Amino acid sequence: MVNHRFAAALAAVAGAALVAGSGEAMASGYALKEQSGSLLGQAFAGMGATAEDPSVIFFNPAGMSQLDGNRVTGILSAVLPVNRFHNDDSSFAVLPSALLGTNESGDAAQDAIIPAFYAMTQIDDFNLGVGVNVPFGLTTDYDDDWIGRYAAITSELLTINVNPVVSYRVTDWLSVGAGAQIQYIDARLTNAVFFGVGLDGKSELKADDVGYGATAGVLLEPLRGTRIGVGWRSQINHKLDGDAKVETPAGANIIDTGADAEVTTPESVSLSLHHDINEQWAVVSTIEWTNWSRFDELRVKFDNNLPNDVTEENWRDTWFHALGLNYRPTAIPDLTLRTGVALDETPVKDSHRTARVPDEDRYWLSVGLTYEVTEAFTFDLGYTHIFIKDAEIDEDFGTGVGAGTLDGEYHNSVDILALQANLKF
Repeated sequence: MVNHRFAAALAAVAGAALVAGSGEAMASGYALKEQSGSLLGQAFAGMGATAEDPSVIFFNPAGMSQLDGNRVTGILSAVLPVNRFHNDDSSFAVLPSALLGTNESGDAAQDAIIPAFYAMTQIDDFNLGVGVNVPFGLTTDYDDDWIGRYAAITSELLTINVNPVVSYRVTDWLSVGAGAQIQYIDARLTNAVFFGVGLDGKSELKADDVGYGATAGVLLEPLRGTRIGVGWRSQINHKLDGDAKVETPAGANIIDTGADAEVTTPESVSLSLHHDINEQWAVVSTIEWTNWSRFDELRVKFDNNLPNDVTEENWRDTWFHALGLNYRPTAIPDLTLRTGVALDETPVKDSHRTARVPDEDRYWLSVGLTYEVTEAFTFDLGYTHIFIKDAEIDEDFGTGVGAGTLDGEYHNSVDILALQANLKF
């Protein structure tokens, strides 16, 4: 029978999902990787094989087989992004370019605190667990009068994912795991609408949905201290239902109708390695493929027979590569120091970059530590700086007289600081 203390922890985890939020996407596309504070310190190298705390649930449910007893993990990640647009030659197609103004909007990215929670219990060779986290998210918020207001003002995407899982230790060297994903998604998009010189209205789309998917993994330990993990997370098909509005400069709604859009979050497959070189040193690595090419267009359908609003995306599949080291100082055996580097490819093609997701390739540099306070309590600190290549944009916006092009360059970067607490009971 599941321990009553574990059941209480599970209820607390589920309730905490209600406060989950999202920020500027911290991985490529609109993905977030803030699911572990310990793994952040090694740039998520070895994420499906290190398996030192319940956060492995997200990356490879089979990794729970490395853990015993009842455990709870909570993570708070402070995400501090920078997203600055620099205008080059933005212009209207017909009207004078000066009407766009000179406001480049400063930093459009929004700081965020992103939580994640995990709980698990062991029953003989089985482990049962659950994760609650935010796997996808995005927030960019430009000034209402910035140069690119007809392309985008506010873009908000929030997901909350509940992930119940089970693992089974088949032999001393082989474990398997699987589970479900229950994912809530909520989106809000706004931009300015041209009604004449000096007269801007605003359009707004709000929609949400609940979708379902699966997750699975395998963990091999061919040699003591050498673990190989394979993790898979399925795509989740969402049909977002909501409302679309267009407001005139005087504040009257000239369009107020139901709307829907289909969005499929991508599946991913990862291969991870954790190898103990000796009692002090371990090397960790990961390679992950994400099927972003599913996102070929964003099509919004309206209930009042208006034409579909279609944005071509044509994203491509990506690879994430990470390599890291762990070190346990002989003089402080309760301390583990971590570091790692990673390359995170963007799915966005230069020809289809938009002001809503002005993404480019990312390079991670990470450090962190784990300290065992007692046998029952450990905590982790992780820090990452993400260097992002300058992203050029040449995006068409608007229709008719209000049509034009947003032409410039984005200078982006991200700092992430995570605190994680782990309790065994």
